[in-house]
Amino acid sequence: MEPKMVTRDAFTLMGVMERFAHGNEDFEGIWKRFMRYHDQIQPLSTDKVYYGVYFVIDEGKELDCLAGMAVADVDSIPDGLVVREVPAARYAVFECTVETISDTYDWIFGQWLKTAPYARPGENSPKADFERYPPATDSGDTPVLIHIVLEDEPEEEQGSQ
Repeated sequence: MEPKMVTRDAFTLMGVMERFAHGNEDFEGIWKRFMRYHDQIQPLSTDKVYYGVYFVIDEGKELDCLAGMAVADVDSIPDGLVVREVPAARYAVFECTVETISDTYDWIFGQWLKTAPYARPGENSPKADFERYPPATDSGDTPVLIHIVLEDEPEEEQGSQ
């Protein structure tokens, strides 16, 4: 399961966000909260897909988890929602299904990153990992793209500059 390397421009999300202690995330709960606002956000979406984004806080002790959709300029933010930018970055993109997300993350962090020639951003980087879900993600075999943020260049190339 080798990833595809991509560079993405910055993009803006509108959704719900919660801060969790690392290891105590409530992914199901945050998506349930998002669904309460879905009908307000969906008409503003630029690509009609869903994002689960993970911003590392406090040297990895906490995560800001955002469930939302990409939007363009927003005139006002409805109560209960946030707007946050995901900075431009380079990513390793892994395809999996909703059903295999957990196993895919286990493989990425347990095996792939240990031997990959890529560095991860520092703990307090504004860059973020995220999942990209297509519209109508309601079955276990729906494809999901996991984006793992990387430094701009592979480790071996960084030393030669």
